[in-house]
Amino acid sequence: MNLSRIKTISWILTGCFVSILIRFFYIQIIKGPELREKALTQTYKLEKTIPSRGKIFSSDNFPLVLNQTSYQLSIYKPNLKEDLINIFNKINQIFPEFSQKDSNLIENFKNNSNQKWITFTSHFNENQKNQLNLPGLIFQKIEKRYYPEKQMAQSILGLVAKNQQGYDIGYGGLEGYYQKQLQGKTGFTWSPQDATGKAILTKKSWNSLAIDGRDLLTTLNRSVQYQTETELKNGVEKYNADSGSITVIDSKTGGILAMATFTATSSATPSATKINSISDLFEPGSIFKPLIVTMALDSKSIDTDYICDQCNKSLTIGQYTITNHDNATHPNSSLQEIIKNSDNIGMSHIIFKIGLVKFLDYYQKLGLNQKTGIDLQGESRPNTKTNWPDIDLATASFGQGIVVTQISMLQAFNTIANNGILVKPHLLIDNKSNIKKEVFNSNSTDQMKSILKYSVENGVIAHMKPKDIEVCAKSGTAQVAIKGGYTDSSTIASYIGFSPCNNPKFTMIVTINNPKSSPWGSSTAAPIWFDLASKINYLL
Repeated sequence: MNLSRIKTISWILTGCFVSILIRFFYIQIIKGPELREKALTQTYKLEKTIPSRGKIFSSDNFPLVLNQTSYQLSIYKPNLKEDLINIFNKINQIFPEFSQKDSNLIENFKNNSNQKWITFTSHFNENQKNQLNLPGLIFQKIEKRYYPEKQMAQSILGLVAKNQQGYDIGYGGLEGYYQKQLQGKTGFTWSPQDATGKAILTKKSWNSLAIDGRDLLTTLNRSVQYQTETELKNGVEKYNADSGSITVIDSKTGGILAMATFTATSSATPSATKINSISDLFEPGSIFKPLIVTMALDSKSIDTDYICDQCNKSLTIGQYTITNHDNATHPNSSLQEIIKNSDNIGMSHIIFKIGLVKFLDYYQKLGLNQKTGIDLQGESRPNTKTNWPDIDLATASFGQGIVVTQISMLQAFNTIANNGILVKPHLLIDNKSNIKKEVFNSNSTDQMKSILKYSVENGVIAHMKPKDIEVCAKSGTAQVAIKGGYTDSSTIASYIGFSPCNNPKFTMIVTINNPKSSPWGSSTAAPIWFDLASKINYLL
């Protein structure tokens, strides 16, 4: 053999060896993870265990949301030990509706010899499933949300639906906010299998147990919630309004006792997950006035003997003139008279005594410039002004030019009920983030309570108040802002307050959107508030 041939063979062998090394490197290093994963799926079987979703209860431990378990049937022909016709006969004996509901699927499966596997739409109960323990029949556990109280508190609870990946996800309300806690942790088992798919008992398997979702015990009072929804529906229909919302909280803890939204059938279709009380921004109007007076008293800007000696005339600020709703004036008004008459002129003079810096400080302490952090999905954040000309400060004194949500307004107003202490509204009884914060001195809130009580018992709606309850409250009517101006054809009527005035059991706000029978909060929202308050006082 000559030298050139030896060199050629040597180069060929070397090239082959290098090619084999490169191939090994590609398979083991580059493609290794992918091939290992494929091998694992062929030699090991993954079985997932879906946890049960957590349940939701009212404050008396009554279930508001449960899980209803059913089983979906699949058939795998190669594993059947009986004729397919006999199998369907047995199924029909146990579940007669099966052949009616899945008739097309059954016929196609019977007649198509190439189709080995099928899943039917019918759901079986556990007793039916146990009677059909036959080879080739596979049942998958299905859990569906069940509501013992039907539609009650629907928007608060939220809903569960499939996402794009086919998993159950909570949307809106408690279901959305507490999704991670409610869903639990999926369990799995990796078990070795042979070529036929049977388990190999001599080889090691891995498993992780499923952890069921956390149950939620809420502050909701079922009886109060029912009465709230009933009164709201009746009120919206009675006053021919577009919609309305009511929220009731425990004055001391901030726990939500009831929360309801109702949209008239003639208005837009309500969203299944939207909660108007936490998502809709509105100008509060005159229900904001007691907060301004409390700020003034607390900051020593005025005292309880304050007399508005300029309330005999309208207030002009630049090109703007501030008047009262009826264009009347109330000379030499006391604080009690300013609140009773809902005097815009008097309120403007009071907020100028507070000044912008102190006003914004209290505004921030009351949480009116941010979300309350309530444990519900979908809360809106109020818009915060950066520019405050004198006219904007003046109109803020009677709740115009600022926007809040119903829940943020209720949180702020409740500081008066709760002796100056702000508590965050919440729905979980064991809510860990409910930090209390002092905003006002208790002397200031005591003085404000006296003013509110006088206003209720001596104002134009004194005859509406039930004789057997004590109330500290204020009505409000706000025009709806549209594109930098206000419409004359639509209003938001409100009434907010607590009962009794000392050591109150609850604080409640009622807002009615565009009531057509009367635009005023005193003649629409207030009657609803009083009717519901008399029932709540009896229930609590």
